[in-house]
Amino acid sequence: MTAEFFDGAWGRCFARLETVTIEDPIAAGVEFRHHRIDVDEGVRLTVYEWQPGTGAEPLVFVAGWVSIIEGWRPLLEVLARERQVYYMETREKPSATFARRRLRPADFAIPKFGDDLIEVCRRLEIDPEHRVFFASSMGSNAVLEAAKHGRLSGRAAFLVGPNAEFHFPAWGKALTYLPAAVYYLARPFMVWYLERFRVNVREDPEQMARYRRTLKAARPDRLKLSARAVLGYSLFPGLETVETPVAVAYAASDTLHEGNDVHRIVDVLPRGRAVECPSNTYMHTPSVTADLQRFLTTL
Repeated sequence: MTAEFFDGAWGRCFARLETVTIEDPIAAGVEFRHHRIDVDEGVRLTVYEWQPGTGAEPLVFVAGWVSIIEGWRPLLEVLARERQVYYMETREKPSATFARRRLRPADFAIPKFGDDLIEVCRRLEIDPEHRVFFASSMGSNAVLEAAKHGRLSGRAAFLVGPNAEFHFPAWGKALTYLPAAVYYLARPFMVWYLERFRVNVREDPEQMARYRRTLKAARPDRLKLSARAVLGYSLFPGLETVETPVAVAYAASDTLHEGNDVHRIVDVLPRGRAVECPSNTYMHTPSVTADLQRFLTTL
């Protein structure tokens, strides 16, 4: 059956959670499942699940804005062999499907991402007492939004570079109001801007290589709507209500996710701590599992 069929009224009533067989995108060598989950009316997300059978705490993985799973493959291969991993693709990614053709910026607001995460954990019955969250960038924001006011709990959250606010240059704001097709013409300029002003290419060239792959894979229509949705966003309202222990990882060389924001966030979190790492790329590799484990053993 087609995705459009499942995203209609029939799908919303009867296909709340669908598990289908596909090839493991990271070839981890353990039991693998692919879920399609209705998280909101007419919104269906992809969740990948790996089960190595080790008995370690389940880990819920929420990647960053328009990121692709290939960028996390080295880390996921290790995690998936150590513990049960649920990798959630957020609604701005190409894998998400919508029943409505006409979408709005409000469909991509960060609190919506948090709501989606709550629904995914509920539908997959991921143990709230033992689950650990690992997330990056906007995925980190989704975890914190979901955790505000006790709506989502867990043993701990290890978050890479959450954003206190989102800052766009004037040309970037203007681009969000232009037709989506303009994105293809603007993409080389966006890459140049990131290389020149936002990413420390000399100290962390792999970070920029990931962003090139990400920008190439992004859907222009969702990219501009989700960018418009975060204009004026602030993480801080309600942040003091997050009771889950949170480690916020950052790298001094990462100029896109500013270290000053990390310390502002940790100062507000009741059980927050900052974890400095060598680079942004380091936080995408198996090396970061040592930082994760050190944090968990201190709880």
